[in-house]
Amino acid sequence: MRVANIDTLSAYFDRLISERIKLYHFESKYENEEGVVHQKKVVEEIKSKIKDLFDECFTSTNNYDYIGEKRTFGQERIDEVKKLIDNVEKLTVNDLDVGSAYYEQKEGNSSPQKYMDNELKLREANENRSTSKNKIDESFKKIIEG
Repeated sequence: MRVANIDTLSAYFDRLISERIKLYHFESKYENEEGVVHQKKVVEEIKSKIKDLFDECFTSTNNYDYIGEKRTFGQERIDEVKKLIDNVEKLTVNDLDVGSAYYEQKEGNSSPQKYMDNELKLREANENRSTSKNKIDESFKKIIEG
């Protein structure tokens, strides 16, 4: 049994996106070679875990058991593939929004109003991340189990 935010497909995608964003910053903004080497290893390990999950679900068990975050939706199997892809894209945008709000607060000339705007942006992005991750796991379950 997989657990949301720990070892589900959406958790792996979420972490991969976040760690890849960190790698981008190490490579371009901070030019930190030690950070680049570390982040590349983290990214490759996460990609390996995603591959292992697909191998397990498609070749060994033909199912995907997980405990989600108590959100559900229903549609036919063929639509689930499109939903999964669309939600990975939404998750990416929401992760970028989280990073954007964080860096604006950390590096910007902040006023109380700007701080509150960024805090709202951060909270909204985190809510949207949770929704996207639930939808990814539900779609993947429907794809695997038919």
